[in-house]
Amino acid sequence: MAIANYKPGNEIDAWCTSCRADKLHRIIAVVNGNPKKVECLSCKGHHLYRATAAQKEAAAAHKRASKGESTTTTRTSRTSRASLPATRKREEDLVAVWEKAIAGQPFENFKPYRIDRTFVRGELLRHTKFGDGVVMTILDANKCEVLFREGMKTLAQSIGVSNTTSQ
Repeated sequence: MAIANYKPGNEIDAWCTSCRADKLHRIIAVVNGNPKKVECLSCKGHHLYRATAAQKEAAAAHKRASKGESTTTTRTSRTSRASLPATRKREEDLVAVWEKAIAGQPFENFKPYRIDRTFVRGELLRHTKFGDGVVMTILDANKCEVLFREGMKTLAQSIGVSNTTSQ
């Protein structure tokens, strides 16, 4: 992994506190090799450096990958330590299943979630709040379990759809 060589005057992507968006900034000050103060090239505002959302997610993913379970258990209570590895393993397994189901799928394969639609196991859907998901279980005619990146959610389905078999 290459280490960035930050110097005053260089440009860097950062979160702009004035624009409230990720923008290109010029580095004003560097402390211990890291940008400390930046100037937004859009609004010309000066503020402390703040990483972009993508940079924060990449750093968090790197931290999770390089950190073992032992560092996570130091912050948990004594009663929950025994169940932590199993719970964490289950969460990691669910994320792996979700990633496998979603990876490489074109945009057209995801049906927009609507409460009046009926879904089948394995179907891909796009929810406005939870994002992309895959239907894992049909609980009954009006409920299904969908796996999203953050975990399983129970969603309603076929609400308002008339039954042709009823009299």
